[in-house]
Amino acid sequence: MKKTLNRMKTKITAAWAMMGALATGPVLAAVPTPPTPSTAPGTSDAISWVEGVFEDTSEVGILALGVTLFVLGAAGMIWAISQIMTGKETIAGVAKIGLASAAGIAFGTYALTQASGII
Repeated sequence: MKKTLNRMKTKITAAWAMMGALATGPVLAAVPTPPTPSTAPGTSDAISWVEGVFEDTSEVGILALGVTLFVLGAAGMIWAISQIMTGKETIAGVAKIGLASAAGIAFGTYALTQASGII
């Protein structure tokens, strides 16, 4: 009985190992290779490297600005609508914040669109 259990254990272990080996092939094949960055200098040129760093930094800055404007605009709109719905303020009372929030959402969306288009 013990020999039978050991043989079954060996067969199950071998089957699991084979399934694991077969499963990693398609998974690793689906991983894309990273593209060469557009800002990478063709040679070891210091000016090209600085230009690439500046371009990457500006893209990250645009993304950060876009996210910040969008989140602040959305929070302002939620606050303005909640003030109107609860009757604490009138539409005229929150118009400035509502318009500023709408502008923040618009400019934030524009910045995110531009930054994602560059990347």
